[in-house]
Amino acid sequence: MKLGKKLKTKGPEGVNLKQLYAFEAKDLVPDITVTRYSNLAYVQVSPRDVCIDFLEMPGVKKDGRMVVNGTRVYMSHVVAKRLGEVLQEVLKKASRDGGLEKLSGPP
Repeated sequence: MKLGKKLKTKGPEGVNLKQLYAFEAKDLVPDITVTRYSNLAYVQVSPRDVCIDFLEMPGVKKDGRMVVNGTRVYMSHVVAKRLGEVLQEVLKKASRDGGLEKLSGPP
C-alpha cells in the first residue's frame, strides 16, 4: 500500500488505522535493535500500566554515587499478565527438563 493512498472509511475522510496496521501473523518480523543484559528488575504498577526497570548490576561509582544502567519498559496490564504467565510456564518446563542454572554452595 502506498502512503499517499486514501483508504475507504465510513464517516469523515481520514485514515483507517485498523486497515493501515492490519497484518498476518506470518508477516511479523521482529527487528531487535538493542540487546541488554539484566540481573535485577524493579516492577511498578499504576492504574494505567505496568513499568519494569531492567537493571545491569553492579553499577559504576560516579561522583560518590552508584550509577546503574537500565532499560525501562512500559506495558498494559493485559500484556504484563500474559508475560508473567508465559515466564512461569517456560521456567517450570526448563526446571523439569534440568535446563536451569544451579548455584553451587560451599563444599
